[in-house]
Amino acid sequence: MFSKEEAKEIRQLFWHKLESRTRRLPGQKGKKINWIFDQTGVKGLDLRFDINRERAIVALEINHRSEERRLQLFEKLEACKTIFENEYRGSLVWDYFYNKEEGRDVCRVYEALSPADLYQQEQWPEVMRFMIDRMIRLEKAFLEVKDFLQHDELGQ
Repeated sequence: MFSKEEAKEIRQLFWHKLESRTRRLPGQKGKKINWIFDQTGVKGLDLRFDINRERAIVALEINHRSEERRLQLFEKLEACKTIFENEYRGSLVWDYFYNKEEGRDVCRVYEALSPADLYQQEQWPEVMRFMIDRMIRLEKAFLEVKDFLQHDELGQ
């Protein structure tokens, strides 16, 4: 078991190494990838990396404060599921009621790698390959449906 400080150092090292790996991708020429993450242009919709002791997740997360708006966005995304998954080049888990570790409810569309343990450094190369590849694909799929998701947002 790790102390709180050791666990924090391991988490920080993981995220630092993940960022460093993105600089070595073809076409990046030493520059880091600027992930969309919470700059999606759709209020309450973010792209996320998540890893714990059991699995690594790459997710599109709908976390709008209003449950009604959250479910509306999820329904709109689900309406273009075929387009989204075709662009993603794979199937995803579509969870309209995902309970995050801190107890908050969100909607999530994600792919998980399991088992994957943040504290097992020998797993990091495989986990990082998974996370980078899936986030590139998830961003591409999101950009394909972004305009549809934004439509009528100004009226909200």
